[in-house]
Amino acid sequence: MTIHEELQRTRTALLALEKSLMSLRNQLGAHIDVLRLLDDLERCATDLGRLEDQIQVPARRELMVIPDDDRDHGLWGAGDVDHEGVGAPGRRAP
Repeated sequence: MTIHEELQRTRTALLALEKSLMSLRNQLGAHIDVLRLLDDLERCATDLGRLEDQIQVPARRELMVIPDDDRDHGLWGAGDVDHEGVGAPGRRAP
């Protein structure tokens, strides 16, 4: 199932839940727990809308090309730089 199908399935489930909660509110009146559930449902619907907006407009990322050619070894100093894992040139391990 694609992400868009999942989002639509979630939207449909929220609408079904809203219909059920409205029916409960009509039967029970303004019961505090039903009202809290309706508030939670509104927040979920808002969050789902934001998620749908983010999914439909993917962020564009600019790729950075790193060349495979040789590096300028002059950038590493005047030869007095420690070599990774080896130590400085001409120096011996104890």
